[in-house]
Amino acid sequence: MHSTTIAALQNKISLPGGGKWHAFIAAWLGAFFDGLDATIFVMVLFPALSQLLGTSDHAKIGQYGSYVLAVFMLGWATGAVVFGMLADRIGRAKTMMITILMYALCTGLCALAQTWQELAFYRFLVGCGIGGEIGIGGVILAETWQGKSRLHAMGLMVSAFGWGYLATSLLTLCFGRFGWRLLFVIGITPALLTFYVRAKLKDTEEFEFIAEARKRAASKKEIERNEQEKDLLRNPFFQLFSKENRRATLTVATMASSCIMGYWAVLSWIPAWINQITGTDAVSERSITTICMNAGLILCGFFGGKLVDVFGRSRCFLIGSVASFLCCVGMFTTVKSFGLPLLVWAFAIGAASILPFVVLFVYVPELFATRIRSTAFGFSYNSGRVFAALAAIFGGQIIAASGGSYAVGAATVSAVYLIGAVVSFFMPATTGVVEKHVMISTEERELSPLAVPA
Repeated sequence: MHSTTIAALQNKISLPGGGKWHAFIAAWLGAFFDGLDATIFVMVLFPALSQLLGTSDHAKIGQYGSYVLAVFMLGWATGAVVFGMLADRIGRAKTMMITILMYALCTGLCALAQTWQELAFYRFLVGCGIGGEIGIGGVILAETWQGKSRLHAMGLMVSAFGWGYLATSLLTLCFGRFGWRLLFVIGITPALLTFYVRAKLKDTEEFEFIAEARKRAASKKEIERNEQEKDLLRNPFFQLFSKENRRATLTVATMASSCIMGYWAVLSWIPAWINQITGTDAVSERSITTICMNAGLILCGFFGGKLVDVFGRSRCFLIGSVASFLCCVGMFTTVKSFGLPLLVWAFAIGAASILPFVVLFVYVPELFATRIRSTAFGFSYNSGRVFAALAAIFGGQIIAASGGSYAVGAATVSAVYLIGAVVSFFMPATTGVVEKHVMISTEERELSPLAVPA
């Protein structure tokens, strides 16, 4: 492929003037509705399973609740990989629309569940959609925002998950007395976002350029393709474990496993725990506590990009991991009733737990080439969901063994945050820039001894 042709393509393909803002709005709203639909089950775990299982026994509800959470995490991991690969093939915008429709409609199906197994199956499908969408949103922002503004855009997008959880809390406060099924019905509303995505969001310049280059490479005979063109046609999933990418893939997977296990196998028990310590349905108490937690999450997400810029990726990940562990142990071992201390701890946990996620969304796109970036984000970031599923089951077993104590299970599993603290010392260094795809002709390659990023 001649360099003049490539240059012409790069000049031709570009997002409209407001393209990066459309990308931000779509990614932010996608993450917002991710948070809403992902956390509905967390908020209604006790009343939903109490009805479906026909019991109010916390030990049994904790055990089966862990199964549903685990299946949801497996769906999240599955969707992240499958839709991440799809986004690298058919485009970011189109795949995002598919994922949003999937998790919205399947959230509505949860309202029809008559057994815990049905609920778990629908939550698996919800997880598939959310896992795909959140990774694609991060990639879209990484490819449309540059410089320090990218860090702030990522922090704000991550905080949108907190706004979604906050919306769930407010909906529970307003409609919780009408039953848990209504909240799942309300969870269909994200489907409306697909109209905006279809009308406004275009694929990034990076993807369009890659897609055009891939078409041209595919039209050539194999013997005529250079190494870059061969890379474009290889399965992006297997490239994650090449010598070039193996360390980054495994490091990010370990980092993500730590904070994801903490969030979903520890913090997810907070609403059910409040049911336990109050001895009531605790609709308002659950809502108020999670509102405080997400206020902390949103605040730290808002300033997260600045913190990463000032203190660096590895240091922020270390601080967030250690602080999350200390806050979880402190809250679950000292709080015995609903009150101000609980709300203060909840705020602190929200702020601490979101910082590692901000780091990941900033850091992961810097590690991988454009041609595999969405696949890499989907797998390395979300493979931690598999371990979160195992941690959720482990926590459920501890809860059952301790006579139904959510506090004991959550405080024990919170040790997973220490894994993140350790791995922060081994994070590969980056330039702090999301590399753009560059291709040169065979003639230029032969004249230049320097490798060209792809």
